[in-house]
Amino acid sequence: MLSCFSVAPRFTNITGDVNIVANGVNKLRLTCNTDSSNPASTIKWYMNGKIITSTGQMTHSNDSHGGTITSNVYEFAPTREMDGHVVECNATNGISVKDVGSSVTLDLRCKYRLIF
Repeated sequence: MLSCFSVAPRFTNITGDVNIVANGVNKLRLTCNTDSSNPASTIKWYMNGKIITSTGQMTHSNDSHGGTITSNVYEFAPTREMDGHVVECNATNGISVKDVGSSVTLDLRCKYRLIF
């Protein structure tokens, strides 16, 4: 389907379980999805306001109106020091006036060993 319109992304959505045991080994997998845009959006990830590198490839799927939905995965092994950190994904597609984004706050649990 050939599309003749340009539209900026209006929102993003982060999915994934932010409540895990933080031991530096368990992996946390967050997925950021945009709504439909044309041209396709680019997603950037941030932790506590600092840009971070995504671990996944940007994927695109066509929606029924001729636009493109963009997804990207950020996977990492959080440490207990990351408890309370804010992870954000922002999207833009070059015609956006400003980035749109969403965020989640990490609620990490620590597993302690009892020593007798």
